Amino acid sequence: MAMATALRKLSARGQPLSRLTPLYSMASLPATEERSAVTWPKQLNAPLEEVDPEIADIIELEKARQWKGLELIPSENFTSLSVMQAVGSVMTNKYSEGYPGARYYGGNEYIDMAETLCQKRALEAFNLDPEKWGVNVQPLSGSPANFHVYTALLKPHDRIMALDLPHGGHLSHGYQTDTKKISAVSIFFETMPYRLDESTGLIDYDQVGEKCRSF
Repeated sequence: MAMATALRKLSARGQPLSRLTPLYSMASLPATEERSAVTWPKQLNAPLEEVDPEIADIIELEKARQWKGLELIPSENFTSLSVMQAVGSVMTNKYSEGYPGARYYGGNEYIDMAETLCQKRALEAFNLDPEKWGVNVQPLSGSPANFHVYTALLKPHDRIMALDLPHGGHLSHGYQTDTKKISAVSIFFETMPYRLDESTGLIDYDQVGEKCRSF
């Protein structure tokens, strides 16, 4: 942790990577390679508007769009600066397939620390006993999380019933049309939708029961 604190202090002083000679030393480069390689640290430290102004402009347009509208999707709420710093950190450079302590690549000791801490906090948030419960914090959104649950509980071509997408269901619940399977869930599993009673806007549980028996 002392090393992490020291690196944070260096970063806070605004020192670019090119000045952190222990990390990016040019001393070992042959003279013929030094001149061409010297631009590498500069590229690492150059801001996005210099490296790719077109992408930088698109990001600014998206930023303006978000500020000008009212987004009612909870998962699209404004995130905090601290979250953006975390997801835009050097952690993004690392492969980390597998689980803490059982990775397929080396050098994951700090990834393991972060994931284990996240698991601990998730269990605490729901007041769950870690001796009885486990948690997978790897899915990046609801769709892969749902697919993880399906594959944990079901075998290929087992049956799933879910609320139809046009009636308030989710694409990852196995949505398909009369002519095409849209969701990967509907490809790997047999799915059947149930719908709302359009006269009441409610689920007709008697009708759902009939569908269950015929499915």
